[in-house]
Amino acid sequence: MPFACVLISDITGSTQLYEAENDADALDQITVVLNRMRQIIEQFDGHCVKSQGDDVLSYFDQPDSAFHAAQTMIHEDWYGALSVHVGMYVGDIMAQDGDIYGRPVNTAARLAAMAKPGEILLGDDCFDLLEPTSKRQLAMIGEMQLKGKKDPTRVYSCSAVDMSDKTVITIIPQNGQTKQTEAARLTYNDQNWRIGEGEALAIGRSDDNDIVMEHAWVSRKHAVVSVRRGQLEFTDHSSTGSVVQTDEGKEISIHRRATLLNGSGLIFLGSGVRKEKSSALTFDTQDMRIQYASD
Repeated sequence: MPFACVLISDITGSTQLYEAENDADALDQITVVLNRMRQIIEQFDGHCVKSQGDDVLSYFDQPDSAFHAAQTMIHEDWYGALSVHVGMYVGDIMAQDGDIYGRPVNTAARLAAMAKPGEILLGDDCFDLLEPTSKRQLAMIGEMQLKGKKDPTRVYSCSAVDMSDKTVITIIPQNGQTKQTEAARLTYNDQNWRIGEGEALAIGRSDDNDIVMEHAWVSRKHAVVSVRRGQLEFTDHSSTGSVVQTDEGKEISIHRRATLLNGSGLIFLGSGVRKEKSSALTFDTQDMRIQYASD
């Protein structure tokens, strides 16, 4: 099996585009983005495998070539509110019937699902093979226990978004001492999930998510919940946004950004939907509360 760097590039904002324009015009714009991503892949000596929905699966012989292609994608001036996020990983792949398979494909898909709009996420094996100039553009965000991998994976991020533009949520312990979330419990439709440090769950309408919520207002890949460095983080990737409601009745509207969650409460996917507990995802952590900061 050949060794390669797998890259999965996915479009953010397509659902909103379809809602704002007629289907034909929206499809034309999405097609332009997909075609441009293929051009960028070929420009950096990559191999396009297939497109599925809003993403493109490709692989490269050299990780640096893949990283430069990914950087070009996230910094491209895309139409309207569209953006691209990317997941990358290296390893042995198997090619069959015009497709590729193997752990690098699965891991790259997980990283792409967790990446925020305009962000590249790549794993430790990929990072270790990059040139020093490429490594200096990445920041380690911690270790994550990715689905299908026995050992934790160090994950590195490169973002087109200026960190100073992101909302800051300050966390203050109730007893004044610093404590970390050891684990979080999530509940939806009588099913329960428990995630700890380095673990993540993808939420959305499509069947390949960890938590599938089959509502028309839920995006195909709506959000990700993860525990990073002892904090439960909720990241919205959708076009419709999400609303977090704490057990104290306070609400946070989240749209294409991340926020930290502590205590307990409800997560409603889709900012304009009727807030019924039966259609919400319940979260529960311990020892901390949220201090709300203005955008």
